[in-house]
Amino acid sequence: MNRKHRQSNYCYQEQVHNSNEWEPFMFDGMELPLHQVFQLISVTEKDIDVAIKRTRDLCMYARSDENKKIGLEFLYSHGLLDELDELIATNLQTNNPDNMKWAKIYQIMNDRKRSDNSPLDIAQPMDYLNRLNDIDISGVELQCLNDFLRIFCEFDINQYRNFGTYSERLREMIQQIDDPLIRDLFSSRLDEAFAIFHWKRNEMILARKFGYRILNATKSQKKKIDIHNMMALGYLYDNYQQAMYHANEALEIAKEINSVSALQGLNNFTIPFICAYHRKTEGISSNIQSEIAHIALAKGDYKTCIEILRNAETLTPFQQYYLGKALQDEQLLQESYHRFINERSDYFYAKLPVYELRKLNAFQ
Repeated sequence: MNRKHRQSNYCYQEQVHNSNEWEPFMFDGMELPLHQVFQLISVTEKDIDVAIKRTRDLCMYARSDENKKIGLEFLYSHGLLDELDELIATNLQTNNPDNMKWAKIYQIMNDRKRSDNSPLDIAQPMDYLNRLNDIDISGVELQCLNDFLRIFCEFDINQYRNFGTYSERLREMIQQIDDPLIRDLFSSRLDEAFAIFHWKRNEMILARKFGYRILNATKSQKKKIDIHNMMALGYLYDNYQQAMYHANEALEIAKEINSVSALQGLNNFTIPFICAYHRKTEGISSNIQSEIAHIALAKGDYKTCIEILRNAETLTPFQQYYLGKALQDEQLLQESYHRFINERSDYFYAKLPVYELRKLNAFQ
């Protein structure tokens, strides 16, 4: 952490300390549980974003060990990763072994979340799991966190075979959690895992069921962006207007909260990908080479598409599909299909080369 960041954090904590924001939420000298505090603030504040910000500030200066722990989940679930770093440090400085375990797990979760937009390195998820193995897991909440982290690390490397075991265990354990805030946030995270799992299995009715349930329940703007983005891509084959509705909803929220990473992903992948698939490319551009090739393909500029992709050192299954379509090459399209299935367990995107092979009457 550089000096400027340390100074800004110090000033932020001093500001919260001096504001005595916890005073209205004390009873007999004790802090009210964070779930009660958030509920009270949500009732009195008409703007949910203001309620989240006020609760964030309270998380940063909680004195009770329990609120320090619950605050970790609140910050993580609302995408407040910089603040989460600070609260992790606070929990690590306590003398409470339970708080320290929570902090270590959330540090791994935060590291993973910050690498979401980096090129996938299979070694990364394995490192996270190795670090997790070093933590003594005890208590239902920690076991839930353990299972969630394992699910999403396995999803990162396109492994879905253990999800059924984890999800059944999580359903049971979440019902055993006493804290309503943790229970609700964990339930929403399990819904997200189900949405991703069913999407990849091309079980779109179920994927959308969980996606809409999250959108109706979550108060996290960043989570809404993620789900709208997933829903947009999930409508790729069925309905261009519905796909673009969700993409534009995600885009509007990303602009509102000034999420640079979300704006980059939506403007350079999600929207160009959907538009190019439907050959609606007017005014559409991207700074990602593969999507530039995809846009050229959609415009019928096969020469540009082929030149871009033939210069790539290695081709992803998506790029094999683009190149196979441009060249009308059955072998490339067959390879793309088998790689989507065998390497990524992705039955949704495997439909891309299948549809093209059917046009060539070559899919067996």
